[in-house]
Amino acid sequence: MEELKASAQSLKTHVGEYVNTYLQITKAKVTQGASTAASGIAIGVTALVLSIFFLIFLFSGVAFWVGNLVNSRAGGFFIVSGFFLLLIILIFALRKKVIVPMIRNTIIKKVYE
Repeated sequence: MEELKASAQSLKTHVGEYVNTYLQITKAKVTQGASTAASGIAIGVTALVLSIFFLIFLFSGVAFWVGNLVNSRAGGFFIVSGFFLLLIILIFALRKKVIVPMIRNTIIKKVYE
């Protein structure tokens, strides 16, 4: 009978250690996932802000250059803004078939990495 009690106590100890180890591993995985997501968000936001500044200066320069070509600074800005209007129309035309599925698939791949 003592041997059975000792075996039960040993089993109880091992199960407790197993559960504790499983919880620690789960916490480590969750922490790693959260830190990876946070760093990805920080890098993405920084890259987005810098990209916006880059594009503003780039297309301002293009607008001035086109304005010099057509001898009208305002005309250059209108031509560049027309280009952006075409891009906006293209994005809205492709959003349901191309853009949304692409973003959704990218997010799903990142979640399962």
